[in-house]
Amino acid sequence: MIDLFRGGTRLCTAGVADTFFSRFRGLMLRSELAEDEGLLIEYSRHLGSKSVHGFFMRFPLDLVFIDSDKKVVEIALLRPWRIYNPRADCRWVLELNAGFSEKQGLKVGDVLSFPV
Repeated sequence: MIDLFRGGTRLCTAGVADTFFSRFRGLMLRSELAEDEGLLIEYSRHLGSKSVHGFFMRFPLDLVFIDSDKKVVEIALLRPWRIYNPRADCRWVLELNAGFSEKQGLKVGDVLSFPV
């Protein structure tokens, strides 16, 4: 688990998915996330598609796409059993409870800090 910050303020704590299996599994079959919990997925440099799926999900997610400079480049809602393809170039996606981004005032252009 790692902490992600915006400015000097802690935004959330996230697990890290950095292997093929952990990226594929994501949050499937989880019944819930804690309010300030998420999952940070690092895309493989060799992976062509950066789509995110909601197969076997029980709740909707906010998807926060982050580029190599750790800048938020897109925020989207993913409902269970749907697929989302980001329009922006990104290196990571942060999966959070639906509505968390809005509650925290997170927006495109914000810069996050977290250990790589």
